[in-house]
Order: sequence, then C-alpha cells, then structure tokens
Amino acid sequence: MGKRNWLVVMLLVVFTLTLVVGCGQQNGGGKEKNGEASGDTAYPLTLTDAMGREITLEAKPERIVSIMPSLTEILFALDAGERVVGVTTYCDYPPEAQEKEVIGDLYNLNPEKILALEPDLVLVGKSETLQQTFDFLEQSAVPYFVVDPQTLDEIEESILTIAKLIDARAEGDALVAQLAADRAALEAKVASIPAEERPKVFVLLDTSALYTVGSGTFLSEMITTAGADNVVADFDNGYFQISEETLFEIDPEIIICTYPMRDEVLAREAWQDLAAVKNERVYDVDSNAVSRPGPRYVQGLELLYEVFAK
Repeated sequence: MGKRNWLVVMLLVVFTLTLVVGCGQQNGGGKEKNGEASGDTAYPLTLTDAMGREITLEAKPERIVSIMPSLTEILFALDAGERVVGVTTYCDYPPEAQEKEVIGDLYNLNPEKILALEPDLVLVGKSETLQQTFDFLEQSAVPYFVVDPQTLDEIEESILTIAKLIDARAEGDALVAQLAADRAALEAKVASIPAEERPKVFVLLDTSALYTVGSGTFLSEMITTAGADNVVADFDNGYFQISEETLFEIDPEIIICTYPMRDEVLAREAWQDLAAVKNERVYDVDSNAVSRPGPRYVQGLELLYEVFAK
C-alpha cells in the first residue's frame, strides 16, 4: 500500500475506532490526574489506557516498542530514544528512529519479532487491524498501552501520560509547557483576525475519493486554531467522503493537501472554476506535521497559519 493511501486509511480507521470506544476513554489517562505536579514515577504503576484497560507496570520500562510514528516521536522528545528497541516502517522521525529494529507496519506487524525484542512495554495507537497483535501480546503477557488523542489538548495530555508511564515526568512537563506556550503565542496572533476575514478552507486527503476532515478531529481543530474556518466542519464527524458536486457548492477559498497533490488539483480541468484553483490557493503541507498527534503539532499550526496569512 502506498504512503498516500496508507495515510488516508489510517486516519479513517483511527477515528472510526474512537467512536466505538467512546470519548470518555480517549486520552489514555490514568488513576492519577494528567498534568499534576512533576516527580519521579513510583512503581508498581497502574494507568488506564484509551481502550479503558488498566495496565500495571511493575518497574520502569527499559525496552519499549512503538507501533505508531507519533508515539515514536513522543518517546524521542522525552529523551527516551535509547530505550526504544522496535518501531514500524513509518517511524521516520527523528532520524535516529530509523536506526531501530523494524517490526513491520500498521497492517503487517510481526508479533514474534516484537516478542524477540523482549519489550517491557509496547505503545500503540487504536486500530482494529492490530487486534491479532493485541491478542498475541495479551497471551504473551507483554504489557501494551493504547494512546488515542483526538484534540490538541489530548495530544498534550497523552504526552504527560506517556512521560508518567516511562518515568520521564520532568521531561514531559517541560515539553508540554513549551508546546502550550507556543500554541498560546499563535492563538494570540490569530485572535486579532476578524471572523469575516478568516478564509474558508477545505482539507483534501485524496483527490480520487475526496476524503476530508470534519469536527471531532485534531486536524480540523488545527485549521480553526491557525485562523481559518473548516468549510465542512459541520457536515459530519471525523474523516468522510464528499461528492464533487458538494465541493463546488462549498467552493473553498483555500484547499489544503496533506499529501503532494497541488499540481494535480490545479491541473484538473473540471475544477478550474473553484475559487481556490482560480486563485491558485492550493497548498501542499507537511503531512507529518498536521497528521501526527505528537510533539510537532505546533509546527503544523505554524505552517497552516503562514498559508492562511498569504
């Protein structure tokens, strides 16, 4: 499966499963409140993950496998990269992550390879494609923790939870404090933009199927936070498909492509009357910065803000 199709399918799978589990269990929060005063983690430690499962770690995890690029980025941002022993093929940032043992991808993991790495913790995102892996880990008594943030606040909360889980609370507090400060600085700039001057934006995930994002997703929240209006925010929750006729009805001022599609969109003959195409306000943005719920989300906000301000 190509990187472009993988991104679209992964986003759809993640949001669908979020609805099944329920909003109250999304954060991967624990019995202790996230964001409390920093300090060394005491083990045994019991926290509740995004599937509502209580996970107990008997000691500080020293061998961690990460099964999501965003989780890998969080671990390295918490200065725990040396404890990461396994990652997926999509875990490409930071560059050091590419030096780790690869245990497959989201759709083709190698459970035996995971077990051979002798992890004392596996961090995963929610996906029904991983159920067989989950069952294998359960049977093998390997602790795994599911994380699934769906808002910007929840991204920060998930970082604090992972920091608590791996005994990196000071690093987690510092990282989240910086992210919150950076986001607040951007929000202060956006606050001065009158509502009527905020551009109408359409997020394009795939040109052939016209998948986009609605409410209940951190990407839609990023659009708003960066100073624009998501024109389909009220159409539906999560990731969904619209018709070409609907695209012409909403006629967005800006089209944001989460994969390099700008040239294709501008060249599409049937779309020449769209305002965004006529004015060449179609932009490719770094898909990792806007699609991974991790520590680079503020970079994604800045990218979007710069686009909207043009």
